[in-house]
Amino acid sequence: MQVLCMVTAETLCDVQCPCCSQRYVLYYARPCKAECAEALEDVRAALMEHHRIDPLATAHPGDAFTVPAWDGPLHTSAAALLGGAPLRSTRQRSAPLTFPHNVAQRRVS
Repeated sequence: MQVLCMVTAETLCDVQCPCCSQRYVLYYARPCKAECAEALEDVRAALMEHHRIDPLATAHPGDAFTVPAWDGPLHTSAAALLGGAPLRSTRQRSAPLTFPHNVAQRRVS
């Protein structure tokens, strides 16, 4: 079963990396309790494997990744589609605001 792991800053999370304490929310392709328990162990093993060389949180593949690993776009993974994952990561940032140099152009009409 595929699991989408997304970084979260929330204190309530589905799993926390035992090495770096990074928190993750999990989205499952099939939400059967027995399968989810098995998949959770696979996720924990994957998190530990990420740290085989690097002890920092940067050892993880990014803000979101799948277990088992998948090379396609994350938002089209089975876990994302069937698990109800949000379309964009909560850690993605909006483009920075830019303002015109001329103060008169900044007025809102």
